[in-house]
Parts: sequence; structure tokens; C-alpha cells
Amino acid sequence: MKLSAIVASALSVLCTADQIAPATTAHTGPLSNQPATVTITQKSFRSWLNQHGKQYESQEEHERRFAIYQRNGQLAAQHNRAFRAGYTSYSMSLDGPFADMTADEFRSSHIMEPQDCSATTHKSSGTIDSLKAVRGMIAEEWCKPTEVDWRNKGIITPIKNQAHCGSCWTFSTTGCLESHVCLEKRRSMQHAAAQQGGDASLTDHDFDCTQWTGLAEQQLVDCAQDYNNNGCDGGLPSQAFEYIYYNGGIDTEVAYPYQAEETGTCSYKRKGKGAKVVGVYNITSGDEKELVQAVKEIGPVSIAYQVSPDFRLYEHGIYDSFNATSNQTMCHNTPHDVNHAVVAVGLGTTDDGRDYYIVRNSWSKTWGMEGYFWMLRGENLCGVSDCASFPLVPTSVGHSTPTNGGNHDENVAGSHMHSHMHNHMYDHMYDEASVADGRSSSNSESYLRKGSSNKEVEAEKL
Repeated sequence: MKLSAIVASALSVLCTADQIAPATTAHTGPLSNQPATVTITQKSFRSWLNQHGKQYESQEEHERRFAIYQRNGQLAAQHNRAFRAGYTSYSMSLDGPFADMTADEFRSSHIMEPQDCSATTHKSSGTIDSLKAVRGMIAEEWCKPTEVDWRNKGIITPIKNQAHCGSCWTFSTTGCLESHVCLEKRRSMQHAAAQQGGDASLTDHDFDCTQWTGLAEQQLVDCAQDYNNNGCDGGLPSQAFEYIYYNGGIDTEVAYPYQAEETGTCSYKRKGKGAKVVGVYNITSGDEKELVQAVKEIGPVSIAYQVSPDFRLYEHGIYDSFNATSNQTMCHNTPHDVNHAVVAVGLGTTDDGRDYYIVRNSWSKTWGMEGYFWMLRGENLCGVSDCASFPLVPTSVGHSTPTNGGNHDENVAGSHMHSHMHNHMYDHMYDEASVADGRSSSNSESYLRKGSSNKEVEAEKL
């Protein structure tokens, strides 16, 4: 079977015939700046504490946290009033793990220092299509899906929790790299089956990464400082990918467990590796069309953006950084404002024509839509396309990276990608023993379907 046919067979499930409708917004009622009236009781607070397994050292601390919980309830109620009036496309609630924290506490414990996306502020001549051709993915044979959700392909590992450390950049790095390792393994299996004259398609039971514990964030916290990363104070996935490349690999989570703090010692051992990186593809800063193409046609992409403290109370819907008090967007979108890194794992459009990214966060499954959220697409909201990148992993199909002797666009190996021009075969990419055979079902889809349009999403009445 020809390689083009293999690719078409493997990826046809991602394609849809429908065209995306233009986004529309409509305010259906007046926006009041008056505080919302809501009653929040100690009983509801105790229920929330039990849900999240929290307890405080003193009654005084309990009362202080309850007062914060009440204020956050007022904030959520006011925001949800704007949500119901059509001014914003996402709702808030007190269900998540941060309802007893102030904005300043949340910022200092979970948000990294603003990062400078200097590595991606250039305009590159490389293209996604050139990259696909080099790596054995023939551009003409690819459909152009209007929607994609890589979670449905069995390549996304479970949601993790960064805890009280500004290490989101490490989770964005590992989450994206894990998916590309799994995606490449899937492609390798499809290619091998086709070469033997078998069926190149795979079922959910043939290949699955949804139970793999994945790669070592703690290694990045402890060891990647020479690449302009700063442990719990922040970093960038593009710089972390470069560290992994020059280091020769990254360990597994099992071998190098996460501690949610800077240990002061790099404990990486070179005997075994969880994954390798042979190059880094940086999306041109601010080029959201290229970001969308990469998510559609390549796989998950690490993104960084400026998160506002109100985001800690996100429940469901399309995040648009709307402030119900000022009636304005809270975040900025310059390459110097990004303070949180996540992974774009899909694209979607609501019934009323609003485009969004499906995004994997690192604040546990108790936050948002079982650890995921939707983010407004098409406006470079909060700088979502200013700092986007994804890793190139060893491949047994095509070339790992462009070669100067080929007929492909050599410029793709220029400022877009940082790599040596050689071909690594698929070996030692991850510990296969740590991948479970069975695939578990997730309830996140019910949350996502619930938020498919503003008409279908009801804000929690606090």
C-alpha cells in the first residue's frame, strides 16, 4: 500500500464535510454592575471542603476561608448573570479546587511569572505542509477537518495536577510530547500493518495511551534552568523541548516523580529514557491560522497565554476573559504577557458558530470540564498564538527532520525548527510497560457536549 493511502486511511476519521459558520455574538439583556445577591451557607462550604479533602489548622483560618469562599460566590454569581444575558460565553462556579483562594493567592501559587516569547517572535519561511511531506505525511492526501479532538484517538494521557508550583510549562511540555510520542507510535503501527498487507486502521483496543502516567515534569523543574527556565517561577515549552533534545531525552513520571517544588538537584539518570526530541517547531508568533493548521493536521500543540485570576472559577463554556464588572476583556495579547502554559488538543465550533480550542490544563480533573476548557479561537485571545510550539519525535515513517539532500523545502529547517538534520528511528521512545492495554472511558465528553452552545449551557445558580 502506498504511504499516501496509509495516511488517508489513518486520518480520514478526522475529516468533516461541513464548513465552519461565522462566529456571532448577541447580548440579550442589560449588563448590571450592581453586585449579585446570593446566599452561601456554612453547610455548602463544608460540603465543598469534603469534596476536595480540605481542612484548616484553626477555626480562625476556617472562618477566613469561608469569607473568601463567599466573596468568590458573589463574583461567580455576578459573572453568571452576564453569561445568561449573552455578554460572555463561559460560566463560573464554586465547584473547582480554588474557591477558597483570593486572586493574589491563586496568582502566586499557580501562575508563573510573565514569560518573553522571544523564541517565536520571528517570521519563518517554513510551513506545516513542508513538515508533513518530510515526515511522510503527504499534504495532498490529508483532509482539512473543520473540527478535531485528539482525545478520541487514544493518544492523550490522563490529566495531571501541578499543585502549588508555577510549573505549568513543564506539564504543557510533557502533555504535548506524550501525545506526539503516542501519535508516532500509532503511525508506526499503521505503517507496519500496511507494509505487511494488513489493515492500516487501528481500533481503540489496538493502541492506547490514556492510562500511561507519562513523562517527568520534575526533571524539567530540576534540570532545565540552562535553557531560560526557572522551575516553579516559570518557563516555556519551546525552551523545554530544546533542553530535552540536547539532553538526549526525558525520563518517565514513574522514574522521576513530581514533587511540586524545586529540589535543588537534577536527578536525571541516562540509563533509560521516556522519550526523545529531534526538533522543535515554533509557530510564527501571532499566526493563529498556522496554529489552527498545526492542531488540525499535525497533533496537539503547546500554547501559552495570559490567564486572569478569575479564570480559577471557570466552570464550562468558551473562555473569553470577560470581566462582568468592567464589561471588558481582562487579558492582554502581547508576547511578553504570557503567564500560563497548556496544550491545545482540539478544535470545535458551537451550534451558534463560535470557534474554540479544546485545551488541556494541569489543575487536576476537579477543575473546569474534568481538567479541560474551551478557549475562544480566531482573535489571538490572551496571546494564545504568541508562544505556540510542538516537538518533533523520532519516526520510522519518512524523515524525523528535513534533510538537505532531499527535494523538500529546506527552509523548513530554518528559524521554525531547531534540530540536527539526521534521522532517528523509533527506539526507546517510551516505556511500553507503563502503558495499560485497556482504554478507560471518560466523562469529560458529557461536560463538553453540555457546553456545545450557550443555549445548552446553564450557569450554576449560586
